[in-house]
Amino acid sequence: MPPSAVLKSLNFVTYIVAVSTIAFFNEFIQKALADHPNYFTNSPVGFIIPAVNWFLLGGFTLVQWCDFAHEVVVEAISWRLFVSNLVIAAWVITWRLNWLVVGEILLIINAILVWQLYMKMRNFTATNLVDFAFVHVSFSLYTGLVWLDVFQNFFAAFTSKDGGPMSWAAFGAAFAIFLLLAIGNYHAEFSKDPDSWAGAAIALMILSIGIEQGDQVPLVHNTCLVSFGWLVGALLRRSLCNMNLWRERTLDDELGERAERRHLLG
Repeated sequence: MPPSAVLKSLNFVTYIVAVSTIAFFNEFIQKALADHPNYFTNSPVGFIIPAVNWFLLGGFTLVQWCDFAHEVVVEAISWRLFVSNLVIAAWVITWRLNWLVVGEILLIINAILVWQLYMKMRNFTATNLVDFAFVHVSFSLYTGLVWLDVFQNFFAAFTSKDGGPMSWAAFGAAFAIFLLLAIGNYHAEFSKDPDSWAGAAIALMILSIGIEQGDQVPLVHNTCLVSFGWLVGALLRRSLCNMNLWRERTLDDELGERAERRHLLG
């Protein structure tokens, strides 16, 4: 098989490995999370977002064989995705072995891999709706979620709720929320190619953390609500800017067509 076919096959096989590992140890992971209460835990509803992302990534492993995805796979994604899939499978096993510090190192490696992949992929433009959903949106969501994974594993490994809602752990969680806000705001407004999907994923996960912590932890709860509101505002501003750009391009196209008609009519 040519190298590109080998690469695509590895993407598919390692995706199956990662998802199978997550599914096989899912019950244990839920119990392990319950055994490590901390101020960065999200509500069960929040797990819908990673589930949607893994569904889209599964679609990508099929869509990657289409001609329109070939260059993205070879030039942007390259070896990073199948290595990332193996890292995720290994991370799940670290939880099974209670090696949370090792798991933290693996998640940092995964975040770097996905970030590099995402930065290269932004040089490509979606050519159709399938390309947009399963190639671009999937990795955009993933880019937003990997940093959340890093923070959540960190707080599970190194903190607890023993100190109460005004402990250093709670202040640390609030600070981490602000870091996520900065990452989400970067995606929504300040990146070279603003990406609302990564920002939206971060915003929804921040809201999920706020819901889980509730009024019993006002510092984290209020920080989450403020950060969520800020990100929603940033996303709305980006949407309005995109709408204005679309209108301007449409108007320019119409004016160009009219000028061409006048020229043809003499």
